[in-house]
Parts: sequence; C-alpha cells; structure tokens
Amino acid sequence: MNSGSDSQSRETDGRGVRVYLFLENNKIVLNRNGSGRLEAFSIEGDAEDAKSICERLALDCEPVEIENVGTGALYFAGLSDCELPDSLGTECVTMTLGELYERADSGSEISDKLRADLAVIRDNAIRIPYLYFKETDYIYRFRADKQRNKNVYHIDDASVALYHSALCDAIKAVKRAKERSASSPAALDFGAVEYLLPSHFGFCLGVQNAIERAYETIASNPGRRVFMLSELIHNPFVNEDLKARGLRYLQSDKGVPVRDPESGELYWDTLSDDDIVIIPAFGARDEDKVKLIERGLPLNAYDATCMLVEKVWKAAKRYGQRGFTVVIHGKAEHEETKATFSNSSKYAPSVIVRDMKEAAQLASVITARTDEERDKLFEPFRDRCSEGFDVIRDLEKLALVNQTTLLRNETLKIIEYLEAALEERYGAAHIEEHMAMSSKGDTLCYATQVNQDALAQAIRQEVDLAIVVGGKNSSNTYQLYRICEEAFGDRAFYIQSESNILTSERIAHFIFPYDPKDSKQGRMEERSFLPDEERPLRILITGGASCPDGLLQQIIAKVNGFFDPNKIRRIEDVITDVEALSES
Repeated sequence: MNSGSDSQSRETDGRGVRVYLFLENNKIVLNRNGSGRLEAFSIEGDAEDAKSICERLALDCEPVEIENVGTGALYFAGLSDCELPDSLGTECVTMTLGELYERADSGSEISDKLRADLAVIRDNAIRIPYLYFKETDYIYRFRADKQRNKNVYHIDDASVALYHSALCDAIKAVKRAKERSASSPAALDFGAVEYLLPSHFGFCLGVQNAIERAYETIASNPGRRVFMLSELIHNPFVNEDLKARGLRYLQSDKGVPVRDPESGELYWDTLSDDDIVIIPAFGARDEDKVKLIERGLPLNAYDATCMLVEKVWKAAKRYGQRGFTVVIHGKAEHEETKATFSNSSKYAPSVIVRDMKEAAQLASVITARTDEERDKLFEPFRDRCSEGFDVIRDLEKLALVNQTTLLRNETLKIIEYLEAALEERYGAAHIEEHMAMSSKGDTLCYATQVNQDALAQAIRQEVDLAIVVGGKNSSNTYQLYRICEEAFGDRAFYIQSESNILTSERIAHFIFPYDPKDSKQGRMEERSFLPDEERPLRILITGGASCPDGLLQQIIAKVNGFFDPNKIRRIEDVITDVEALSES
C-alpha cells in the first residue's frame, strides 16, 4: 500500500494498480496515507498486481478490473460483510459513496489520484453489487416449495382472510398437475350458482417470493425503517396490509417520490444506512439502484426482482451483444418496462412500443423512402428510445423482448409486423440478418402465459358472466380481462374485491387506463350484474398474478349471499366434490 512521507509526492507519478474495496452494503473502504489523505489500496509500478494486494491485506476477495488507462489499472473488490475486516487496521476509513463525493467537493482530504478516479467510480457504481455475478446468475432465484415461508400468510386473522382460500387450494391441488401447463377449468357447484375457475390463476412464483421476503424483512428488523422502492406488486390489499405492518414506500408505481406524512420531507432525502429498501418483483432502474448504492444500502440482500423479469434483461443483453437494436413491447410508464429499458439501453439501442398501433408506426419508419421522412415518423418515439438513437442505423437489425405481463399473441403479432417491414426494406432472403428469430415471444413470463392459456380453455364454456379480479394498475390482470371481454362483451367485469359488487343487480366495473391520455379510462363504472334468471347461474372467475386467493373466495361468498341460503350448498361439500376429482 502507499504509505510513508513520500506517498503524497508520488500520487500522480507513472502507472500503478489501485484497488477500491466495497463492503456488502456498498460502502467504500479507503486507505489513509502518510499525509493523512484518503486513497485506494495501491502500488506504484508493475511490481505487484491487484490480487496480491488483496492477499497481502488478508482479504478473501477477487479484484475485478474496471479501467486500465495511462494512469494505471483501477479495480473494484467486494467484501462479504458490512463491517470492516480487522486485517485492514485502524488507518482505513469507510463511508458511503455519497459522503465521498461530498468530501471531494468540500476539501482536500482525498488524494489527487482518488479525486481523478471519482468519475470512473461514479460511472461504474452500478457494478458494485454485481461484481461476482456470472451470466447464469440471477439476483433472486425462486425458492423451492420446501424453502418457502408459508407462515407469512397466517400471521393473524387479517392475513388469513386475504391470502387463504380452502376452495382455491383444492382446485390447485387437483388441476395443476404441471405448473406450466394449463388443464380444463374446475366447476364449483353451489346449487343455485356454479363457478368456473381456470386451472391456473392468482399468485405466480415471483409474487410469492416477493411477498414472503417482504414480510420476513419486516419481522426480522424491528426498530428499523423498512421501505419498498415502489409497490411490491400491483394489488392494493397486499400493499396496504404490508403498510399496516410498518412497510413504507419510497415512491409511487409511477416513480413519484413519497413524502413522510409527519415531516413533509421526501423519504428519499431522509434515507440513512440504517434503513432497508426492498426492490419489488418488477425490478428497478439503474438510476434508482445507484441512489441506494450511494447511500450505503445493501441491494442484493433485499432485492426481490422476479427472475423471469431478469430473464428479459439477459435476453436484451444477448441481442445487444449480437448487434441488434432491442424493441421492448411494453408500457413506458410501467415499472417493469422502465427497469427493462434501463438494462437494455446499456447494451443496445432500445425503443419501447406499446401496442400494434405503435408497432405499425415503427414499421412505417423502417419502410420510409427518405431519411427526412424517417426522422419525422420516428418523432413520437423520441421520449421512449435510448440516448443517441440513430433512426437510420439503429432500425436495421431488430430483436423484440416484452413486458412479461402482456398478451403473448399481441407480442407475436408485433414481431410479425416488424418482420414484414424489414422484409419489405431488405428482402425476405436476408430477413434473419435483420430480425432475431429467437425473440419470438420467448421472454414472456410462463406464469402469465399459463394463466392466459388456462383462461382460454375456460372461456370455451357456456357462462352467464365473467369476473376478473386484480389491482387497478395490474397489467397482467388487464390482459386476462381483454380475453374475457372479447368472449363475453359487457358480461365481463374487472373488479378489485367483493366490495365492488354493490348489489345482485349492480357491480362497479373498472375501466383500465390502457391509454393514459384517454380521460374516459381509469375510472369505475356501474354496470348491470346478475341476470334475472330462474335457472342456476354460471359464473367464470379468475384472478391476476398479484391477486390473493382469499379475495376470490370472498367474492364467491358475497355472490352466494344473494341467493336463498336453502339453495346454496355448504363450502365444505363443494371442496369435497373438487377433491374427489383427483380420485376419478
């Protein structure tokens, strides 16, 4: 290490090896030289490499090269603890990157070489938590069934009512022979009314993992502030239950910072290294992650990003490395699409298309005859493309990934539309040079897909009406509603809970804001509900990937209450019927 009275005079001389150490909470560890100034752990000249520096410090970590230029080689190394190792002695100093930047701005405590390295450290801060991640590593892998903590769903009566349904448990046990394959729907015969539930509905594995992690984090950190970066999942009842147990939210699902109701300050501005921030299943933008890193908060320990979302990021990276521009089928305002775009644009020119209408607009850019026409037609995408996007160069080779909660069929149609545009411009014989054929819907979440497949089987049945249950900002729930609306028209309803069922005659239906610019969307609308029929009614019910099972059972119970109790069978008897299916 640099030390001694002459270290200050040698700070800017020649090449050298500099290693910056980081604790697990992303705080930087700095050495104090003989002149009392802070610097990296380093050696001048070529006599020692980065790995030997770590070995001499008795640190079990592998340095990762970040930059190698005329001033020498700069490395990062991560330690597997939040505390300073004893082997580093008393001369070392730990601080958050935010504190380091402030010291650099306010005084001369840091060395010239560290000051010169600050730009590189800033630019590569996002790499700190992932120094040792391999291409096949995921931030948070799904837990096996034996590893799951199902106790969080039975904390008290409120959690049992929200999450537990004996009916849904029975259906899943019988109908889900395979997690990824849909089967025929289950019929629940209550006598005066029969309910049809698809084989797959409700919580996916990514949501289960995120919810369990959130409850565990709150329970294991009494006295500490626990934040969620934004909504854990798109279900208000889950988010409110967590909030009631002490969870706070840093920002809304649209990225708007939340204020402390007591002080009026933004929570972002009051974060300290004693706080915990959980990253939700949708993932997070690099910009938000860097803000947490700079505040000295650990990321990986509390990152609940769904691995199927991260699978999309990995696909985008692969396409970028092969020279393709990444087209993201998604809603630009959705957290998941924002996170995917943040990741994709690091490796490839990227642009977001919302739907078939926008895909047609992008296709017209591709087939435009002049550069001037291309520029003009691309203008609507300027706020949804990566910095420096070249409309001439960056639309020659395309690969498509998607927001995991959208309709697979729509994604495939968009691919076909763009493929046709590329064929028109470059010729069918060269299409594989211009369209990544492996991008044909392979980034759709299998849980989203199997819920759609199961619902597609259920809508073939004769039913009087369909109820789709999910949060008002749940994209995957809206896709399920679209399937039902196409099949049943105004006999399909989108609701959040049994409270939206007003009477046997009226229901509060939600008009999903697919187009945020349409003022008629994003509101509740009363509609006629149960038909006036003497015969037993048949109702299709399903829930989005963030819909707790308890809500479905509560809806069934409320609808049952509209009928003569003498004509409604006991729930225990209906469950017995379902369980008997496994024996037949």
